[in-house]
Amino acid sequence: MLLLEREPDMSMEMDQPTVVATWENRTQIIEIMGIALQTSQEFQHLWQSSGGTGRLSQDDTDKLVELLRQIRNLNEMLMRLA
Repeated sequence: MLLLEREPDMSMEMDQPTVVATWENRTQIIEIMGIALQTSQEFQHLWQSSGGTGRLSQDDTDKLVELLRQIRNLNEMLMRLA
Protein backbone atom coordinates (compact mmCIF):
# COMPACT_ATOMS: atom_id res chain seq x y z
CA MET A 1 0.00 0.00 0.00
CA LEU A 2 1.37 3.40 -1.03
CA LEU A 3 1.00 6.05 1.64
CA LEU A 4 2.28 9.61 1.22
CA GLU A 5 1.78 12.39 3.71
CA ARG A 6 2.44 16.06 3.28
CA GLU A 7 4.84 17.43 5.85
CA PRO A 8 2.96 19.78 8.16
CA ASP A 9 3.58 23.44 7.39
CA MET A 10 3.91 25.28 10.65
CA SER A 11 2.80 28.53 9.01
CA MET A 12 -0.61 27.02 8.22
CA GLU A 13 -3.39 26.93 10.73
CA MET A 14 -3.19 23.92 12.99
CA ASP A 15 -6.75 22.77 12.28
CA GLN A 16 -6.00 22.13 8.57
CA PRO A 17 -6.31 18.41 7.70
CA THR A 18 -3.32 16.52 6.33
CA VAL A 19 -3.78 15.24 2.78
CA VAL A 20 -3.01 11.55 2.55
CA ALA A 21 -2.40 9.85 -0.81
CA THR A 22 -3.24 6.16 -1.01
CA TRP A 23 -3.69 3.72 -3.87
CA GLU A 24 -7.42 4.24 -3.46
CA ASN A 25 -7.39 8.00 -4.13
CA ARG A 26 -4.30 8.39 -6.31
CA THR A 27 -6.35 8.72 -9.50
CA GLN A 28 -8.28 11.62 -8.00
CA ILE A 29 -5.09 13.30 -6.81
CA ILE A 30 -3.42 12.86 -10.21
CA GLU A 31 -6.51 14.38 -11.86
CA ILE A 32 -6.44 17.35 -9.46
CA MET A 33 -2.73 17.89 -10.15
CA GLY A 34 -3.34 17.75 -13.92
CA ILE A 35 -6.04 20.41 -13.65
CA ALA A 36 -3.73 22.48 -11.42
CA LEU A 37 -1.02 22.27 -14.10
CA GLN A 38 -3.45 23.46 -16.79
CA THR A 39 -4.58 26.30 -14.54
CA SER A 40 -0.97 27.33 -13.95
CA GLN A 41 -0.31 27.36 -17.68
CA GLU A 42 -3.40 29.51 -18.25
CA PHE A 43 -2.14 31.97 -15.61
CA GLN A 44 1.21 32.08 -17.40
CA HIS A 45 -0.57 32.77 -20.71
CA LEU A 46 -2.56 35.63 -19.14
CA TRP A 47 0.63 37.13 -17.73
CA GLN A 48 2.37 36.89 -21.11
CA SER A 49 -0.63 38.38 -22.93
CA SER A 50 -0.45 41.38 -20.59
CA GLY A 51 3.11 42.04 -21.74
CA GLY A 52 4.32 41.35 -18.22
CA THR A 53 2.53 44.41 -16.87
CA GLY A 54 -0.41 42.63 -15.24
CA ARG A 55 -2.86 44.89 -17.10
CA LEU A 56 -5.62 42.74 -18.53
CA SER A 57 -8.54 43.27 -20.85
CA GLN A 58 -12.02 42.68 -19.46
CA ASP A 59 -12.14 39.26 -21.18
CA ASP A 60 -8.79 38.29 -19.64
CA THR A 61 -9.95 39.59 -16.25
CA ASP A 62 -13.01 37.36 -16.55
CA LYS A 63 -10.70 34.41 -17.35
CA LEU A 64 -8.60 35.26 -14.30
CA VAL A 65 -11.68 35.24 -12.06
CA GLU A 66 -12.66 31.84 -13.49
CA LEU A 67 -9.15 30.50 -12.86
CA LEU A 68 -9.36 31.64 -9.24
CA ARG A 69 -12.67 29.78 -8.91
CA GLN A 70 -11.03 26.66 -10.35
CA ILE A 71 -8.23 26.92 -7.80
CA ARG A 72 -10.78 27.21 -4.98
CA ASN A 73 -12.65 24.17 -6.32
CA LEU A 74 -9.42 22.16 -6.61
CA ASN A 75 -8.52 23.05 -3.05
CA GLU A 76 -11.94 21.93 -1.84
CA MET A 77 -11.63 18.65 -3.78
CA LEU A 78 -8.21 18.01 -2.30
CA MET A 79 -9.35 18.74 1.23
CA ARG A 80 -12.24 16.27 0.83
CA LEU A 81 -9.61 13.57 0.24
CA ALA A 82 -8.00 14.35 3.59
